[in-house]
Amino acid sequence: MSPSDVAHLLGRPLGTVKRWAHEGRLTSHDGRYDFLELRDVANGSVKVPPKRTALTNAA
Repeated sequence: MSPSDVAHLLGRPLGTVKRWAHEGRLTSHDGRYDFLELRDVANGSVKVPPKRTALTNAA
């Protein structure tokens, strides 16, 4: 979904959605976001999505 679509569905400002992506709370897929990452925010169980940790390959 586009950032503006996500902001509209969540009732949050566009800047908030973009900040969450910058903070690593959302994964950007060529400037679009997966709404499933925001299901806990959408249903009200959390106020902000958790920060994502980078996956590393085991040596």
